[in-house]
Amino acid sequence: MKINRPLPPHLTIYKPQLTSTFPISHRISGAFLATMVSFSIPSPKIGDPSPTFYPFYQYFYILTLYLDGVIMGLVNLTSLALCYHMSNGVRHSLRDLGFLSELSKVYTPGIITSFRAVFLAPSNLTRQHWSNGQIPY
Repeated sequence: MKINRPLPPHLTIYKPQLTSTFPISHRISGAFLATMVSFSIPSPKIGDPSPTFYPFYQYFYILTLYLDGVIMGLVNLTSLALCYHMSNGVRHSLRDLGFLSELSKVYTPGIITSFRAVFLAPSNLTRQHWSNGQIPY
C-alpha cells in the first residue's frame, strides 16, 4: 500500500547557520579528540629496554622516519581540535549561565571562538617546541 505523503526536506536545501554549525563542529571535534586518545600509541621510550623489545623500537623508529609529515599533521590537527573544543566549551558554558542568550549576541562570540582556536593552536605548538629546546618546523 503506497501512501502519498510529502517527503521531509533534506539538509541540502537549508542554509547553514552559525547557531547550528558551532554545536555540530563541537561534537565533531570532541569525537575526533576521543578517537585520537583511544588510538594513541604509548611512547616506545616508556617500554622495557630489554632486547626482546628491539623489533618494537625498530618499528616505531622506521614509522617516525617515513611518516613524519603525517604524524606532525595529526599533531597539528589534534591541537586545533583541542583548542577549538575548549574555546567553544567556554562559550557554551557562558550561554548556560545566561550570558550571550540574545540572538544579537550569539554571532560575535562564535566568530571570536573560531579565531581564538586558530590563534591558540599554532602558538601552543610553538611554545611546546621552544620549551623542549627544539626549533619548530
